[in-house]
Amino acid sequence: MAVPEEKVKVLMEWESPERPYTKRGKTYFKNLFALLVILAAVAVFFKEFILAGVLGAVGFLKWALGTNPPRTGRHMITNVGINSHGHEYSWDQLKDFWFGKADGLDVLHIDTKSMYPGRIYMLLSGADKREISDLLSGHLPFRRKVREDFIEKISAKVSRRFPLE
Repeated sequence: MAVPEEKVKVLMEWESPERPYTKRGKTYFKNLFALLVILAAVAVFFKEFILAGVLGAVGFLKWALGTNPPRTGRHMITNVGINSHGHEYSWDQLKDFWFGKADGLDVLHIDTKSMYPGRIYMLLSGADKREISDLLSGHLPFRRKVREDFIEKISAKVSRRFPLE
């Protein structure tokens, strides 16, 4: 159901970077690429050429995201849903929300009912967490405990035990 433009009322609005960003030094990338080269060499030894290519792509992605700061995006909570980076989501497309942290920054997570995107991430960047929670709780359930899946647990353990900086 389309809502006329004049009926949409912005309840809260803020700007934030598109993703968490930490400026990485040369040491980080040297260690990362050394680790990836060793893993790729092992993969090639076992004739896993696709795995070696994937490791190269992951290294390139980490380098590209680590050297280029993110753009700033706008987030809005309206009476009909959420607008994040120009994409509109109505309340009936959303499931629940919770707050988390990424690289020391507060992040609002909102699960969607569709496969893509399955989850919307919005950095708060100084936006009032309590006000956002009050606005969203009128439309979506708040999830207090978030379960980490297997991949998240493994990546957290590996990054704690093998820091690259």
